[in-house]
Amino acid sequence: MTSIIRNVSFDCADPYVLAIFWSEVVGHPVGPEFTPGDPEVLIVPPEGPRLYFQAVPESKSVKNRVHVCLQSPDLGRDGEVGRLLEIGATMFADHRTPDGGGWVVLQDPGGNEFCVTRAEGGS
Repeated sequence: MTSIIRNVSFDCADPYVLAIFWSEVVGHPVGPEFTPGDPEVLIVPPEGPRLYFQAVPESKSVKNRVHVCLQSPDLGRDGEVGRLLEIGATMFADHRTPDGGGWVVLQDPGGNEFCVTRAEGGS
């Protein structure tokens, strides 16, 4: 027997606001049972782990020890970085290389770092 990843959890000040951002990232809506001000919000994509957002009193103060890495077979790394910046992400670190390799580290509106990598065999 092995474990499966049930949730990727995000501690944050405003679960609903952060869940709305991530719903745009993954293209899956926040469930209608969740409303602004809820202390917990959940996104349940049809594939992959659920995204769970919970209110915590403290603010983020250090780099994440675990983070999400994204890739977009449709837009490629650079196109996806552009899309995510437009919906509210901020640039944290750009590790792209002149030969087209590398990755980009962004932050969500709650300050959580996440990476955008090249798609397998693509851009």
